[in-house]
Amino acid sequence: MQTLEFGAQKQLFIDDLVIDEAVGVTRSLNQPAKYVGNPVMIPIYPWEGRLELFGTVWRDPDGSFRMWYQGMGGMGVADMGLDLSGTPLADLDFDMRNLQYSICYATSHDGIHWERPNLGLVEFNGATDNNIVIANAAFANVIEDPRDPDPNRRYKSLFFEDPDWQALGSLHIDQGVSVAFSPDGLRWTKHPGNPVITRSSDSHTLFGWDESHGCYVAYARPTMREGNMTRRIGRCVSNDFVNWSDPEDVLAPDEHDPPAVEFYGMPVFRYEGHYLGLLYVFHTRPEEPIERNFRNFGPIDVQLASSRDGVNWHRAGDRKPFIPNGPPGSDDAGEIFVARAPVAVDDELWFYYSPSAVEHGVTGRSGPICLAKLRKDGFVSVDAGDDTGTLVTRPFRCDGGPLTINAAARGGLVGVAVLDESGTQHRGYSLHECALFDGDSVRHRMTWREKRSLDELKGRNIRLKFYLQNARLYAFTVGRD
Repeated sequence: MQTLEFGAQKQLFIDDLVIDEAVGVTRSLNQPAKYVGNPVMIPIYPWEGRLELFGTVWRDPDGSFRMWYQGMGGMGVADMGLDLSGTPLADLDFDMRNLQYSICYATSHDGIHWERPNLGLVEFNGATDNNIVIANAAFANVIEDPRDPDPNRRYKSLFFEDPDWQALGSLHIDQGVSVAFSPDGLRWTKHPGNPVITRSSDSHTLFGWDESHGCYVAYARPTMREGNMTRRIGRCVSNDFVNWSDPEDVLAPDEHDPPAVEFYGMPVFRYEGHYLGLLYVFHTRPEEPIERNFRNFGPIDVQLASSRDGVNWHRAGDRKPFIPNGPPGSDDAGEIFVARAPVAVDDELWFYYSPSAVEHGVTGRSGPICLAKLRKDGFVSVDAGDDTGTLVTRPFRCDGGPLTINAAARGGLVGVAVLDESGTQHRGYSLHECALFDGDSVRHRMTWREKRSLDELKGRNIRLKFYLQNARLYAFTVGRD
């Protein structure tokens, strides 16, 4: 069996890489808890209309928050308050071309209370008293790129513009993807050669610079004009953020998905050695006639996907929703779209999302922005009940240092024995000598009667054997707290 070398990299249980044997335990997908004070933002200005978070939220080193989100202003879907569930788009009696897409900017000191600064940068209906930063732009993702030597390109955005709404009556949106650059995230210049990705559809997310591959990466929905009418996830790359490859399929519905499931989009971010995807799963109606060569109606929830290289993906948690739709009548009963990455706040991960009370394809949709919170590292846990279960890791090279766990075991216990490659316990590191953990902590240092760390095992190949009873184990780390 190959020996792993992961140094001080935190180890999660989203995939099977680190697990050799598991007895009497189960793995659970853990859903973020929706914030009781939702929504944290609602549309209040004409240029906002309906808010959508095909966008970006991050936290600066000083603790302040910044958000780039999409406004859908003008008289159209957002403003008419109609309930046209099941109505073919061609039969609707209003002009969707009145919609005006724009990217807006907001700030917050705590991530809960948001302000819309009057930037005076972009005109809307004859005035610049607004918080718009990019006009005629939709689904904009923003990154800060300090590696770029040009200060005017420090911020980069990927978006689409000029949606041809008339095309919706006959085919679909297939507009291509554009880019823009900014020195500060506020004053943007669109690339004159836009669009830069042309064989794509209307949903895309920007990963950014990928150190592992040495290029910029975006996940764009491949074109639906060339025979494959199922929405799916593609990956495209660029060395300069201007010249991009065509999207290549990396994740598509398969025989294990329910009939008519499609993938609307997928924000991707790095987390402790994983590429994690927040997969928009579109549950279309099998009975819906495929007019315009694609299905348009159905709810959208968020599932979790993971990859070790950003190319080969697998679905986590038995394809259960990671951020599920709410009950009928709730703000998120119909659709959920998530910002491109969560924000780390103390011992939590905050996921900002834009919900809709009705399913995709239906007008009169709501337009708030909401928040859901997850325990740090809490995507997937290894769980045990009243009977003690065990998990044994694959052999890995020990670099010494403390063994730290993220676990919840109030009313239960977590213990660890350290084994050699053959499964024999190292002297002084048995379960009976372990100080059992019975609390709840995202960073608890395990010790043994006479051992405070794994320093004396540095350079050796070891295994860890976890013992769990009425406990959840989320992650472990060797070498750092």
